[in-house]
Amino acid sequence: MATIQSNPDPKFTPSPRPKPNRTPLLAGIIGVLLIALIALGIGFMNRGTDNAKLSTDLVEMEQFKAQAEKQYYESLAELEEMRGSNEELNAMIDQQKEELRLQNEKITSLTNDSRNLAAARRELADLKTKTTGYLAELEELRTANAKLAEDRDRLSTERDLLSSDLQVSQQTNEQLNSERAVLVSEREQLATKNNELNRKVNVASVIKTNNITAEGQKQRNSGRWVTRTNAKNVERIYVCFNSLDNAVARAGEETFQMRVINPNGETMSIEAEGSGVLTTDDGEQVPYTKTVPFDFQGDAANHCAEWNVPGTEYVEGVYTVELYNKGFLVGNTQLELK
Repeated sequence: MATIQSNPDPKFTPSPRPKPNRTPLLAGIIGVLLIALIALGIGFMNRGTDNAKLSTDLVEMEQFKAQAEKQYYESLAELEEMRGSNEELNAMIDQQKEELRLQNEKITSLTNDSRNLAAARRELADLKTKTTGYLAELEELRTANAKLAEDRDRLSTERDLLSSDLQVSQQTNEQLNSERAVLVSEREQLATKNNELNRKVNVASVIKTNNITAEGQKQRNSGRWVTRTNAKNVERIYVCFNSLDNAVARAGEETFQMRVINPNGETMSIEAEGSGVLTTDDGEQVPYTKTVPFDFQGDAANHCAEWNVPGTEYVEGVYTVELYNKGFLVGNTQLELK
């Protein structure tokens, strides 16, 4: 290793060291300071921008709150204007106002944060739409109610007219019924008079009889009928009588109804032999034995009739013979068989 030795020469003077160059360092410091100042300026600018935007959002939100509140109360007022005397309509208005109140509470909740402004706007638009729909619905219901009221008034008027017409009709009917009752009474009186007159004419036209005879008879081998009073020997009952003249009775075919009553009070009758039932002048139904027809010409005449039914057994006792003309009893006689 070499050893360095200092110069012992005193006359030797070393040259001075050069001063360091500080310009680059200052330039760097200045550059850093400039960058810091620029960054700080940018930060202040950004913060100012953010503050300005926040201030704008707050102003816009306050404006929206005022708009939303105005719209809400206007909607309530519009709904309230539709209120009337109809309970159904008023109940619907109360329900719709409650729905708007809930919608408004939702909007108010959203306006607590400016970031919800867009959502709040949508809710406010929905509130407007609902209000429009509610008003249309209420108007439709009010129109329908008005139509119903009009129909009700019309029907009430028609009812009053019908009631008035009904009263007039009732009065007319009562008058007609009264007049009809009078007519019926007069008709009944007239009918009674006519019936009475007809009865009198009928009575006057009744052909009376006299000289009524009745006897039991038996037929001999020769064919001749002879009188018998013994019931066992009687084969027929033979009746003869005279019809009297009558100027009222019409000429033509006339009939007598002959009734033979046995001792037991029974009418001797067989339908196949011409028996039947007659109605007397007082309406009683009386069975008769047979009909005796004859040609009436207004004068008196003689008539005979028989009750001859093979196989008839006659009993002892009194037999009654009755003669009827036009329902009136015109003669009678009795026959006793032993």
